[in-house]
Amino acid sequence: MLKRLLYIQILLAVLLCAGESKAQIIQFSQYYAAPLFLAPSYAGVCNGSRISANYRNQWPEVGTFNTYAVAYDQNLYKINSGLGVMILRDDAGDGDLALTTVDLCYSWWTKITRDWSFRPGISFKYNQRSLNFPDLIFGDQIDEKGNIKSTPTIENKPLPSKPFLDMQISSVFYSDQYWGGFSVDHLLRPRASLYDIDDYREDMKISFFGGAKIYVGAPSTSRGRKNKEDMQNVTFALLYDYSKLSDQLSVGAYWTKNPFTLGAWVRGIPVAIREDSYGNLDAVVLMLGYKIYDLHIGYSYDFSIGELLSSTGGSHEISLMYEFAPKARSKKRHSVIACPKL
Repeated sequence: MLKRLLYIQILLAVLLCAGESKAQIIQFSQYYAAPLFLAPSYAGVCNGSRISANYRNQWPEVGTFNTYAVAYDQNLYKINSGLGVMILRDDAGDGDLALTTVDLCYSWWTKITRDWSFRPGISFKYNQRSLNFPDLIFGDQIDEKGNIKSTPTIENKPLPSKPFLDMQISSVFYSDQYWGGFSVDHLLRPRASLYDIDDYREDMKISFFGGAKIYVGAPSTSRGRKNKEDMQNVTFALLYDYSKLSDQLSVGAYWTKNPFTLGAWVRGIPVAIREDSYGNLDAVVLMLGYKIYDLHIGYSYDFSIGELLSSTGGSHEISLMYEFAPKARSKKRHSVIACPKL
């Protein structure tokens, strides 16, 4: 019963956010394995083309909170550009509250110095939020003993679904070993509430990300030339998300020695950094990746910490990414961002 009540409380909190257009909080621990979700600048950041798929099962001991994403992007090297499309689905409570997004992304890159490149990006999104209101249980339907009553709720009935359009922009500066960038999501601040009378708008979300890749050793190809793709490396990365009502920091590192990748990072704000914020640590994340030819497979587990340590079951996440080699090689030097593959 305690787990059921906790599940109801979380689902009601998510519903409240949706009703006030503060958005369902969607996140991937393996954020570089969902590049188009992170920033449209990552569209086409591959030698040819690639497909990716992501699945996240959050807090299975509490209820059903699943996120799915599938994406395809293509490097248009002849015009220094990249194009991609992503379909995302987020389900809270066996699909009782859901968000579906179709995202079209475009990026363009240019050299700004011999070693550094600049890659801006933009995406256009079609979203639809939906709610299965008859299946929800509200506080006025639960008696003093925690049993569910048969009486209907007095809560106002919202729309069953609400479509809305949105935009995201981003920029990345990068070299062979370093990168840094930002993205601004919910640029149009759409009215996405399931209650037509509400005038609330989506809060813009600003993300800052970056990192550094350090190569270890210097393996050589059969012709004696060094090949960085086969070199052992350690990559340090961070991601900071900021919106009007919340902020979150992820800091960690990846160790890669083909075909394996190991990663570990911490998510949360350890100390308050602004007046309306508060110190919190959300999770410690461990990740294992494996590469089979051009297929990258990743699995990560979030260990919930703090007050939710023993009640959520953590979070499981699986990612797949396959890169297709280009049909024709460009004569231009194509720069690739040094961020981790997973």
